[in-house]
Amino acid sequence: MTEHSKVIEEYLLTLYKLKRAGEPAKAVTLANRLDTSPPTVHATILRMQRDGLVNVTKTKELTLTKEGQSIAEDIAYRHNLSEYFLCNTLGIPWYEVHQHAHLLEHAMTPIVVEKLAEFLGKPEFCPHGTPMPGTELPENTITLMEAQPGTTVEVAMIGEVLEDSVDLMKILHEHKVMPGKQHKVIEKTEVMRSILLESKDGPSSLPFHVAEKIFVIEIPKDKKRSIQP
Repeated sequence: MTEHSKVIEEYLLTLYKLKRAGEPAKAVTLANRLDTSPPTVHATILRMQRDGLVNVTKTKELTLTKEGQSIAEDIAYRHNLSEYFLCNTLGIPWYEVHQHAHLLEHAMTPIVVEKLAEFLGKPEFCPHGTPMPGTELPENTITLMEAQPGTTVEVAMIGEVLEDSVDLMKILHEHKVMPGKQHKVIEKTEVMRSILLESKDGPSSLPFHVAEKIFVIEIPKDKKRSIQP
């Protein structure tokens, strides 16, 4: 895998993630997400257009072609599978695997991906709850910001944009804001722009901009587990 193709793969993966998140994909967005200069992004996009991987609309929005989408899904699968392997087999901390997976995903050949998927039991979600391509979150999934005070929710997915910060992910890990964990929404404070949660592991407070990127499912009252310490 050449360095050039690694760069293209990172662009395709980022565009794929933006599409799944319903966010607009423009050159400036890529520059911010990939911490790359606008001229470099522009040159790379031109190269990707030439290779038939992306289209640019009249409003300058980037869309994946059929081939670009196929390659992006393959990269996303390799990335998520790598995270699952690193976390659940090698025991690398949950909050660190995203960074390591970025390196491993480029080195995996198709046969390695196939055998690794079989070895892991073909997981449908990565450790952060991100669905594998072809799999979706439950229809009743909402953002933590949409959950009303007094409700109990179960974390379904940590938004992929949050995974880029190891420090933030470590905080979420320490407070058990992780897929499968239940929390009661205590209050939302506009002045502090934060949301207060309570679980059996104790209270935690998250800023609104983080809560907006965490996806949860409201738990019916008759199915709630005790969250008292």
